[in-house]
Amino acid sequence: MKRSFFLILLFLSFSLSGQEASKWYKGNLHTHTNLSDGNETPRRVVRWYYDHDYNFLFITDHNSLTEVARLDVDPRDDFLVLPGEEITNSLAKQRLHTIALFATTPVMPSKGKSSVEILQKDIDNALATSALVQLNHPLWRWSLTSSEIGQLKGLTLMEIINYNRDSNNFPAGGSRGTEGLWDDLLSKGFQIYGTASDDTHDYLGEFLPSLSYPGKGWIMVRAEELSPQAIRKSLERGDFYLSTGVTLEDVSATQRLYSLKIQARDDEKYTTLFIGKDGKVLREDLSLTPSYAPEGGETYVRAKVISSNGETAMTQPLFLKRP
Repeated sequence: MKRSFFLILLFLSFSLSGQEASKWYKGNLHTHTNLSDGNETPRRVVRWYYDHDYNFLFITDHNSLTEVARLDVDPRDDFLVLPGEEITNSLAKQRLHTIALFATTPVMPSKGKSSVEILQKDIDNALATSALVQLNHPLWRWSLTSSEIGQLKGLTLMEIINYNRDSNNFPAGGSRGTEGLWDDLLSKGFQIYGTASDDTHDYLGEFLPSLSYPGKGWIMVRAEELSPQAIRKSLERGDFYLSTGVTLEDVSATQRLYSLKIQARDDEKYTTLFIGKDGKVLREDLSLTPSYAPEGGETYVRAKVISSNGETAMTQPLFLKRP
């Protein structure tokens, strides 16, 4: 959704000030069970994420709202199971999928004459259930362009990394991948936060590259407590980062300084890229405490950390005041 830079600034400026009691919580936003096209029961799906040190999980079966209350039976543990639905739609070869996170009632797929019309109807219907909306795998089978996405209103999140094989996350063959698509949108002033998701379908047998198995991409949310309300509040204000293996101890972004603290692991090395308008690299930093001081001409700044083992973390954009 397009907003003035002043409003975007209010939403996207974040720092540790006043958040001393906050903690980082690990979660997955996009998960399927055998109630749609996954191959494991909801209870066993939940158990996998619980056993692998996640703190929250959304069950997002296709075009149905899976009951999660019976899956989250221990209010004393440090794990939440949250409701969601993948609204699964298409137009010709375009795959038009969104997720209604925190949905309270099922959302039926809409019909329309264009991708924008269909997606907007689905988004509006999801918002009517008090859901938070994520756009899924926008380059799956090359379904969407930044021009189409930029016409949508009501989106909060977009998958930058989705580990299904057809998602085309990474730059190749003339495509800049979903990260480049994200920069196209941000460069036009479109407010949207980036996520990583497993889009898990396959839990049984060997975890082969062709399968959608769990544990490949997640988000780390900074919140005051582990509750549905606190997790939602942090997602809405962009107080989280996406990861495929890199852990950040701290993220602080103000108009004067964007800084990170990387949690080192074994003998890994790290490169942090501070990225601005049109995907331009503003600074490269090889330290464990990388930082970037805006010089005044930038539109936005975000950070990407790459480890020597090929894993990454990406933080959310900070929009800057125009000179």
